[in-house]
Amino acid sequence: MKISKKVVEKILLFLSEYYPSQYASLVTGSHVEGTNNAFSDIDIIIFTKDRNNVYNEMVLFHGLKLQTIIIPVQNLQEILWVDYISGQGTFVNMISKAHILFDQTNFLKYLIPHTKELKLLGAKPLSDYENYMSRVKITSLLFDVMGADDIDEFLYTILNLIDLVTQFKLKVSGSWCSDGKYRMKLIKALDENFYHRLTAATAEIYGKKNREVLVNLTTELLKEHGGLLAYYSKSNTLSKVSQDYLVVELDTDSNIERINHTIQILEEFLQNSEHHKKIKYYFFSSKPVSIDKSEQNIYLVIETEKEFINKFLIDHLELFISGQSNISRLLFPCQYDPVYRFSGKKIYDKLSPLFYSISKLMTTEKLRFSNSSYQIQFAVHFLKEAKNIWFAERPDMFCPFLQYLFDCWFVFTYDDGLSFKTKELLDSRRKNLKKFETSYEDQKEKLLKSYNSKSIIDKSVLTIMKKSKQIREIKDISIYKAYLAPDVLSEMDKKYWSLYREIIFKTFSILFIDNRLISYIPFIVKKIELND
Repeated sequence: MKISKKVVEKILLFLSEYYPSQYASLVTGSHVEGTNNAFSDIDIIIFTKDRNNVYNEMVLFHGLKLQTIIIPVQNLQEILWVDYISGQGTFVNMISKAHILFDQTNFLKYLIPHTKELKLLGAKPLSDYENYMSRVKITSLLFDVMGADDIDEFLYTILNLIDLVTQFKLKVSGSWCSDGKYRMKLIKALDENFYHRLTAATAEIYGKKNREVLVNLTTELLKEHGGLLAYYSKSNTLSKVSQDYLVVELDTDSNIERINHTIQILEEFLQNSEHHKKIKYYFFSSKPVSIDKSEQNIYLVIETEKEFINKFLIDHLELFISGQSNISRLLFPCQYDPVYRFSGKKIYDKLSPLFYSISKLMTTEKLRFSNSSYQIQFAVHFLKEAKNIWFAERPDMFCPFLQYLFDCWFVFTYDDGLSFKTKELLDSRRKNLKKFETSYEDQKEKLLKSYNSKSIIDKSVLTIMKKSKQIREIKDISIYKAYLAPDVLSEMDKKYWSLYREIIFKTFSILFIDNRLISYIPFIVKKIELND
């Protein structure tokens, strides 16, 4: 670590004054690497369990220019996944080279080595689709530059072309692409000859208005990876998937009948398609990608052979829905990875039959997906079975586990992303907790009766839940994923708890319980267990 002890002391003072309830924190960037200058700021990453959105702010404190980045621990897994699939590696890089400031729970003790491993593994390899689209965009910009009468008018086109060329060079090589000064460092480390040719091409086109060097470099690069693409073919490459699953997004609204009709139409299509190839699928709800949309979207995960999806399923689904009326807008293939939260395909494949079974229960009966009474009853019974199966040997740990789930998920309820002011978030937290208390008191008698009644969970679901305890790959789960788990747990128990959390969250999503209300389920079950 190159940063001075005096600076670290000032940073710790800043954290104690402004972020006294932090979960963990670290300092990173040029000040840690020893490459800082008079204009460099100090990058501080602060992890929290009390917010639901990433944000950053620049703060001047005792002469230090601090760039603070606030990361909710609940979203870290997704952030690292986006780093991986985008190739940016921003957070992977920052965390891997960081110096720990505060880490009372040993969260960073496990996270930093994990990001170092991720950094060495590199970014997600480009799929055929991504290779194709990159070449389309680069070719389009290249032709603009080649045909320009006045180079000065194409300043931003040239900048965009150079940006995409460097990204493509790095990504096709399996390297992180990052941005700014780090990207050029990565290019130089990967291929020093290409680096010198790129800087020479940039000097030529800006200094002498000579485009030939950049045109030749770009053309040669694309020829190595499929060549120039002067056209855009939606019917072929754009509709391909790179894995053995297809994800369809249903852009939902408040029209329950339309949503139900859309689900029924999709199930009819899938049942017809099963005559050609074995297909398994499940529906689930999740927060929408669009920030302007408050309703949850519904997603359909179709699992079958990649070749069958690309050569048959996508085209036939497009043809099938073209003849339908009054259905939700469908987007596919949707870029969603159902596997990454389960730490690999082996664990996911052993759990996916659970998702198929529960989804079938939800969609076979009309409008069950919008029946909140059934959703809550099933969810409560599922947790009761979790106690009987997963906590049979330690029933005393079931209530701490419920509290763990609540701590992980309650932030989704009170932090809507519209405010970053601590006081407003605390007010929202108190108000929503009071709503939970009131709702429970209103439903208490009914909930107690339901909880103590015969379980409605199918035996096939119970069988998979029992088998989940014997999944050998659980030992390979990264310990950082067990954020907020009690310190008294062993490392292995923390890994089990993190997997159980993901199983339950996915199950509740398949029940179409709004992500913002999922924390209500462990809240009420804990109340029942404690006879509160």
